[in-house]
Amino acid sequence: MSVTYVKVISLILCERFGPVVANVGTYLLKNQSCPLLFIKRGTNLPLSKVKESLCILIKFRLVTFKPNKNENLANYMLDAENVLLMLRYPKYLNHTKQHFGDESEMIIEEILQRGYWTASELILKVYQRLSKNKDKSPIMSNIKDKLVYLITSKYLQRIPYSKEELPVPNLIVKEDEMHVLPPLDTKILIAFQNDKSVILPDKNVYWTVKFDRFHQDMRDKIIVNSCARKFDENAAEIVKLFLRQMYIRTDPWADVSSLIPAIEIKDILKKQAGSSPALAFFEQYLSILDQDNSKILRKAGDASGGSYQIHLKEAFTQFAWEVVEQVVLEKLDTKAARIFRLVKLKPYIEPEEIQQLAMIPAKDAKRLSYQLYDENFLQIQELRKTSSNNGPTKNLSLFHIQLDSVVRMLLEMCYTSLFNHITRKNHERHLNKRIIEKKQRVETIITSMRAQGVSETQLADISDMITPPEKEILENVDKMMKKLHTVELEIDETIFMLKMFLIYF
Repeated sequence: MSVTYVKVISLILCERFGPVVANVGTYLLKNQSCPLLFIKRGTNLPLSKVKESLCILIKFRLVTFKPNKNENLANYMLDAENVLLMLRYPKYLNHTKQHFGDESEMIIEEILQRGYWTASELILKVYQRLSKNKDKSPIMSNIKDKLVYLITSKYLQRIPYSKEELPVPNLIVKEDEMHVLPPLDTKILIAFQNDKSVILPDKNVYWTVKFDRFHQDMRDKIIVNSCARKFDENAAEIVKLFLRQMYIRTDPWADVSSLIPAIEIKDILKKQAGSSPALAFFEQYLSILDQDNSKILRKAGDASGGSYQIHLKEAFTQFAWEVVEQVVLEKLDTKAARIFRLVKLKPYIEPEEIQQLAMIPAKDAKRLSYQLYDENFLQIQELRKTSSNNGPTKNLSLFHIQLDSVVRMLLEMCYTSLFNHITRKNHERHLNKRIIEKKQRVETIITSMRAQGVSETQLADISDMITPPEKEILENVDKMMKKLHTVELEIDETIFMLKMFLIYF
C-alpha cells in the first residue's frame, strides 16, 4: 500500500463524506484493523464523531468489522477497493440505463446514494420520483418487475444480517436467500402511501448493489469491443454469444470456460436473425477468431464443428501487454516501444543483441534500453559465465520483462494521476467558491419562485444577479470540471483493465 494510494482514498472519502469521516477512514487504512478507542485516540476526535463516522462507512460497505480477542469488542477495517469504486458509480448508472431502462437506473441510483434499502421503500421512492414527471404516469407493478429482474439477475444482493444477539454481531446470509425477493403486494404499498401505520412485509430485508456483477458486464464489454475493433461487429456478436453461454456452464470468474458447442451458438444466431452475415460466414469467423493471437476463443473439439473455450486469462494478459506498450510509446517514443516489443518476443536478451535486432543505432539502443530499465519497464538478470581452463568469470546482463511488476507500477502511476486530478478539481472549486455558491443561491431562489408561479420577467431579473463576467467564469469552471471528470473516468478504465489482469494472474 503506497503513500499515493492512501492519499487518493483520503481525497475520495473527503469529497464524498467530509473531513471527519475521511480522517477516520484514513486512520483505519493506515492501521488496517483497530478497535473503537484506538481510532478515537489516533484521530483525536470525540467518541460521538468516531461512532457517527463508522456508522456512515459501514452503511456504505466501506468498513467491515469482526470480534477481536475480547469478543465484546469489534475491530474495524476499511475496504479501500470499495472506496475506489465510488468513482465508478456513474458507469454503473449509465450501464443500467442503457440495458434496463430509466426505472432500473433510478433503483440503482437510490441504493448507491443510501447504501442499502428495503424493496418496498425502494419501489415507493422510485414511484414518487417518477410521479413528478407530468408527461408520463408511472405504474408501480412495472417498477416492482424491474426490481425483481435486477435481483434475479444478481445486480442486487441481500445484505447479511445477524440471527443472534451478540455484542459484536456475526452477519451472514444464506446462498438461497441472496437473490430471492420476499413476496410483495403492490396493494400493501399503495395502502402504505396513504397510511404510514401499515406494516410492510419486508421491513428488515435490505438490498444493496453487487459490484462484481457490473464488473462482469464491463469485462465482457471490453472483450466484445476489442473483437469489433479488430474484426467487425459480426465477430463481436459471435464472441458475445459465447460469453453469454459461458455463464450457463462456468463460474463467471474462471480462467477458462467449459466447452461450448459451436452448433449451440449457430442455433441462437438462426433464431435471432436468419440471414445475418455472422450466420452466413459462421465457420470462417470461428476460424479467424481461433487463429488470432489475442487467444480469446480457442477450439477444443474435433475437426468438424467441435466445441470452443473462452480464455479470459489469456485475453487479459494480451490486453495488459497492449496497455503497457501504449504507455511506453507515449511516455518515451517509437524506438523505445520497438525495443520493448523485441524484449517481449525474446524474453532474455543481451544488450548487444538488442542493438543488432532493433535496427536502431547502437548508441540510441543502449540509451533507450537503460532508460526503459530506469523507468522499471525492463528488468536485468545478471548471469555469471565461467570461461574455459579455469579462466576469469564473465558477467552477462540479460534484459527481460516481468509483466505483473510493470502492471503494478502502472497502477501506481494511475493513482498518482488520479490524485493530481482530484486535487486540481478541489483547487478549482476552492478558488471559485464564492461565485459557485452565489450561482447555487440564485438557482434555489429561481426554483422556489417558479413553483409559486412567478412570471418569466421576474425570474429573468433574479437570473441577472449573476453578472456577465461571473457567467464567463462559471462557464470556464464548468468546462474544466467536466474535463477533469472525464479524465477521472478514463483513468478508472485503465485501472479496471490492469486489475482484470491481476485478478487472472
